[in-house]
Amino acid sequence: MKNDLLHIKMCRECKASLHKKIKNAKNAIIENEINRPSSIDKTNDGILNDYVFKNVIKKPEHFGNIARMAIQISSQWQNGRTLTASFMGGSKVVQERVKRHALIWMDHVNIELDFKSRKKPADIRITFDKNDGSWSYVGTELLGIDSGDPTMNLGWLTPTTDDEEYHRVVLHEFGHTLGCIHEHSNPIGKIPWDKTKAYKYYQETQGWSKEEVDEQVFAKYDKDLIRGSKIDKKSIMMYPIPNEITIGDYEIGWNNDLSEGDKKFMAKMYPKK
Repeated sequence: MKNDLLHIKMCRECKASLHKKIKNAKNAIIENEINRPSSIDKTNDGILNDYVFKNVIKKPEHFGNIARMAIQISSQWQNGRTLTASFMGGSKVVQERVKRHALIWMDHVNIELDFKSRKKPADIRITFDKNDGSWSYVGTELLGIDSGDPTMNLGWLTPTTDDEEYHRVVLHEFGHTLGCIHEHSNPIGKIPWDKTKAYKYYQETQGWSKEEVDEQVFAKYDKDLIRGSKIDKKSIMMYPIPNEITIGDYEIGWNNDLSEGDKKFMAKMYPKK
């Protein structure tokens, strides 16, 4: 694959519906209390506890309270967790290559990725639909996906894809699975987009509509979900941004490996004991 900015293949972030966000919020807090919003008052905390631990919404207006809080809830796994993984298709060659690159994450986090075969549906379920691009649900969002459905797709990886592309794509998508968001969606980063040119560029390179560009490129996460203090331009979670679609001299090249920032951040998120 050519590593030039006219041949970018972008990961498409899965955006949950409001109903799904509320369900994800419950799963996230049950999995790890650290996912609870830090800036809610006592009343809303009680409303959230009733829903999460008792499955009770006492008043109709409380649904709106929970929906607003759901936006602020992160998706971090319990430290030391084992995440099982399986393939829903793909050749043995492709599966082994994906597995080899995915396991690199275990050098830096206290999470085990277990690819052993089992009858029970795995936590991470990987497909290779060539018509569906590359994507993964983020962190504990996986818990809300029907057990027969995939949680990740690696649509352009084939037996002949070069190893650098496997490395880049697999580390990126498993980064999402571990709870990482797209770095360009970090509200701390002030990317000087030229929106008119960006809409045209992503339509030509990705086939995205204006609404999809707004959702995938320009949308920012709630600041309460961000634990970093600055944007990491070298992050594996940052996609390349050509100079032609920004204002001034601003460009981000191809990141094909974990940055030192990625390693430090994830080691802090899932510290080894």
